[in-house]
Amino acid sequence: MLEDLTASGVIRKLYAWETALLKAHFLRLDADARHGRFAAGVSDATVSAYADKALGPDAIVHGFFVDGVLRGAAELRLMPAHTGEVAVSVEEDWRLTGVGSALFGRLLLTARNRGLTDLVMTCLPSNRAMQRLAARFEGRITYASGDSHARVAARPATPLSLWRELWRDSAAAAETVVERQIGLIRRAPGWSGAR
Repeated sequence: MLEDLTASGVIRKLYAWETALLKAHFLRLDADARHGRFAAGVSDATVSAYADKALGPDAIVHGFFVDGVLRGAAELRLMPAHTGEVAVSVEEDWRLTGVGSALFGRLLLTARNRGLTDLVMTCLPSNRAMQRLAARFEGRITYASGDSHARVAARPATPLSLWRELWRDSAAAAETVVERQIGLIRRAPGWSGAR
């Protein structure tokens, strides 16, 4: 799915100490995106309280970074019975650029390599973007109790899938270091960019 990504940026896993980045991302979501992500209109305080706990030991979060700023996030919450719950959020300027699909693809690989067989997404019936995303990954969508539920099956891990995750994590770490160095150079006194 990365071939469909038209936005420039880095996709990598978030670390436990990057709560502030995730919180800032959630707070930048427009009203519709926030409503779709949290299935309700929630206050800044509620969003902040959620973000404070989102990078716990039962979660793996992949982020889409542009110039060091988190612009999209895909959360995988580990649940019993080889199941994971998924949520994806992308800021307005990066929607329809393949970011959501690329993030979900990373989560699917991560889930697969951890022995999860079933990914579950719950969203409002009006959240067509999440429903399209689930359908793109062959999700089965049902409607009950005023919500949409999508289930996406994850294949068993293989040596190749394990290698792919390791390679992508390593490449993303290296790309992040290079991006930060370039940012430092650009902010240096006297930098004009013209050579």
